Amino acid sequence: MINDILSKNETEAIRRRLVVIRTLVAGANQAEFARRLGIQRPRWANLENGYPVTLEIVLRISKCEDVSGMTVEYIIEGSYERLPAALKRKLQALESELFPSSSRKAAGKNI
Repeated sequence: MINDILSKNETEAIRRRLVVIRTLVAGANQAEFARRLGIQRPRWANLENGYPVTLEIVLRISKCEDVSGMTVEYIIEGSYERLPAALKRKLQALESELFPSSSRKAAGKNI
């Protein structure tokens, strides 16, 4: 599992990015986003609560048609580098809205 090699801060950052991605695709509806990924809502809820993220889940998200252009690098590292410009803007706006204090810290990172 990916989380086995990540620090607590990195795991929290991934958790937040999962919330941002779900919000972009399905708003507050965890069940709808889980359905689009082909998983059960409780499994998705666990991921948003910090349970270990598997490579399978990361790949399902990156292949999800609803977030065309999503990269594994964004999900795991928070890297915007290979994201399409429009998707990058949407993600950054949601990050700022959902997690205002951590967005300011990450703004300088803009990899």
